[in-house]
Parts: sequence; C-alpha cells; structure tokens
Amino acid sequence: MSSNHSAVEESRKFGTFGGVFTPSILTIFGVIMFMRANYVTGQAGVLNAILILVLAQSITLLTTLSVGAISSNIPVKGGGAYFLVSRVLGPEFGGAIGITLFLAQVVSISFYMLGFSEAVIKAFPALAPYFLHIGLSVSTILFVIAMIGADLAIKTQYFIMAILFASIFVFLGGATQNFSMERLYENWKPAPAYITKHGFWWLYAIYFPSVTGFIAGINMSGDLRDPGESMVKGTLYSLLVCFIVYFLEIILYGGGFARSSLIDMPFRTMVNNALWNADFMVIAGVYAAALSSALGRFVGAPRVLQAISSDEIIPLLRPFAKGYGPNNEPRPALIFCGVSTMNKL
Repeated sequence: MSSNHSAVEESRKFGTFGGVFTPSILTIFGVIMFMRANYVTGQAGVLNAILILVLAQSITLLTTLSVGAISSNIPVKGGGAYFLVSRVLGPEFGGAIGITLFLAQVVSISFYMLGFSEAVIKAFPALAPYFLHIGLSVSTILFVIAMIGADLAIKTQYFIMAILFASIFVFLGGATQNFSMERLYENWKPAPAYITKHGFWWLYAIYFPSVTGFIAGINMSGDLRDPGESMVKGTLYSLLVCFIVYFLEIILYGGGFARSSLIDMPFRTMVNNALWNADFMVIAGVYAAALSSALGRFVGAPRVLQAISSDEIIPLLRPFAKGYGPNNEPRPALIFCGVSTMNKL
C-alpha cells in the first residue's frame, strides 16, 4: 500500500517546465510590463531603461546562481528560498528571512489584484463603482483554484500563459510597425524633467518588481521531481525569456512612439497600436499577467509558511504545517493567505 501511495505521489511531481518555468515566467510578466514599463522608458530614456533592466536582471541572476550552488550540495525539500536559506544560515536567520519573504508574497497578491481591477476599470469605465468587488471576486476564484490543488493551478497557468504570450506578440508586433531609428535617437537620453523630477533609482524602484517573480518557481521545490536541477534550469530559462521580452519592449517602444505618449499613456499606447488592431489581446494580456502572478503567489506563498511551520521555529505557527492529499497541499496556510488578501483589498 505504501509503495503504491509513493508511486502516486511521485507521478504527480512536476518537472522543470511545469513546476518552475511556468510559474516563474507568469509571475515575472506582471502588470508592470503593461502599466509602467513604457513610463520608465519615456522618463529614463532608452539607454537608462536598458541599464535599469540589466542591473535588475543581474541581481536575479546572481540569486539564481546562489540557489544552484546551495541546491547542488544538499537534498532540497519544500519551502523554496526559505528552505535553502535556513539550511545555510541556520533556523533563526532562516526563519526571520522566511517570514519576511512569505509576508511580502502575500501582500503582493493584493498588489496584483489591484492592478487587475485598475486594468478592468480602464477598459470598461462603467465598472468603476465595482472596483473593490472585482478584486474580491477574482481573488476568491484564484483562491478556490489553489485550494483544489497545485495540479489544477499549473493547468490553469498553461492556459493563461498562452493568452499572455499571444498578447506579447501583438503589442511588440505593433511597436515594430512604428519603429524608426530617428525616434529611437530622440528617446535615447532621459526626458528633460528627469534630472530634477525623477532620479534613476526612483525609476529603478518602479521597474525592479517586474523581474522578481522568478521566486514563484523556487517556491515549488517540494513539488518537483528533481528540485536541485529543475529550480536552476527553470529559473534561468525564465530569466532569459524575461530579458529578451523586456529588452525588445524598451527598444521597440523607445523607437516607435513619442516620449509624451510613453509617459502619459503607457498602457493606452500599447492598446491603440496593437498588431492587426487586436487591441482586445493587449487588454486580455494585462488581465492574464495579473491573474497569473496572483495565482503563482497563491500556490507558492503557502508552501513557504508550511515549511517554516514544519521546522517548529515559532510554536504559534504549528497548525500551518499540516498538509492534505498526496501532494501535501498546505491548505491551512492557503486559508491564511486568502483571508489576508481579502482584508488588504
């Protein structure tokens, strides 16, 4: 009986693509790519925007290499980044960092839901009075999907990923049609007001969260067939795709549109210039970006809390260590995440 149970449990473990790449890339491609990236390019100029991207990606790359160095030397279990840190620095430091990491991810769910609601209101102004209801309703749906299990969440993310990549193709293709070297040269340097109004690091702070979603794949460490290999490969692949898309967005929009459009209408510029006039795909893309990021946090964050609770660092958290089903789903921790999200909205 126990061998059959182990076989079932093993068959449900995820590989590099489904378990790491998919949640990572979908959490990386969030609302900032649609709502704020063009604003940063317009204010900072193409050159500084590229520097911001390279600096942000360098930090995530070094973090991924550190994960690889640690995971190749110890057996990796559930808890993602928390598990790795706690086994290197000890449970006291690991616990403090892990709780901070968990709370940051829980807060980010509300951030993504607010971004989703904002996108809906901009597309359908008549729904403005229902801003809060939209966020609460969609949060509930994502919570239910995560509660059913990681299997359904990953399958849902495949569907969302197809929409998101179609949207990326449409808005990058639209920018290509308007691209000119003359416009790129005009936007190469910062905006005139950049020096006095917005500093480099102010814009960097806006942009940096757009590359931090890679942690979503690492958080799935306990659900992977080969966590040591999958975490590194899946994260590196997602960072590579992320860099290519963000770099193309900076170049094509910096060379395709007036600076005033990028600053004053960063999202509307994407919608109005979509390839084949498929503006609905850009709108669907921002919805998919927000939903995928929030779902990735709903799946990953409870696993961090479950791992912290399992180590019994803080006795008060012990009830959150319990898991259910063959995949040890962290439902008590997920309920805590759901309640926290509803309260923040």
